[in-house]
Amino acid sequence: MDAKKKWRRSGATLLELLVVIFILGLLMALLLPAIQAAREAARRIKCQNNLRQWGVGIAAYENVHGEFPVGYRMVTPKTSFVPGVLPFVEQNQLPYDKNLDWDNPANARAIATPLAILLCPSSPVGQRIDTSGGVPAAAGDYAPTHGVNTVYCTLAGWPNYSPPDENGILIFEPLEASAVTDGLSQTILLVEDAGRPQLWRRGTAAVGVAENGGWADPNYEIALDGSDNLPTGPGQALGTCVMNCTNHNEAYSFHPGGANLLFADGSVKLVFDSIEPRIFAALSTRASHDVVNYGEF
Repeated sequence: MDAKKKWRRSGATLLELLVVIFILGLLMALLLPAIQAAREAARRIKCQNNLRQWGVGIAAYENVHGEFPVGYRMVTPKTSFVPGVLPFVEQNQLPYDKNLDWDNPANARAIATPLAILLCPSSPVGQRIDTSGGVPAAAGDYAPTHGVNTVYCTLAGWPNYSPPDENGILIFEPLEASAVTDGLSQTILLVEDAGRPQLWRRGTAAVGVAENGGWADPNYEIALDGSDNLPTGPGQALGTCVMNCTNHNEAYSFHPGGANLLFADGSVKLVFDSIEPRIFAALSTRASHDVVNYGEF
């Protein structure tokens, strides 16, 4: 009898096991969001560091050449801004011939090489290959912006910015820093346009392609177009939405509530996606006399 009682005391009842399991599940439920938030914070910091390196590289390019790099070049040698800046971000080991078009067969191996410095770790898929430009090309998550397009001004009911469509910094021709009269700290160089070539809309993968994500593609650049009112196609019928609505050549990230932007002074800021469209447009243009306060973005 005593042995039986002792055996009963040494074991755990089913109820006790259920209580322990419940407590462990509750602790996991409480800890998991905190762990996920900490991981995302680390990824966001890494993403910001990537952009800072590009800021340093572009500043070094400007110091050497006396002007910002061309954002995109549509005549031979056709290219994005990236190849010209590679030596300034310690990536000149790539066998890329800057005298040839980006899609020349001689550049095939180089353009298909993923660049970790161009990939945001918050993107759900890491290394990606984009074929929308006609050749296999490694995709990047940080795109130059050439300003605000007239299509957005029409959509928003605004007067067109001057010059039309080419009112940012990284445009089709090189610009000196003196052309940025709104201030280097007030004007965007690069924005996150993450996840290409997979099409994303408000955090959900969609059917279709977000084109021109290859880092050497001259069409890699983007501008503020808004998310159009068309019910089909790459837009999503959300009107003047300016951030985190679609990654089809618009500002888009996988950071909750905002996106990282690189400014021409080399600073990187996480800007909330609730930003007023007028303020985002002001930050996208170089000489529109529409300087904003830091607290506004």
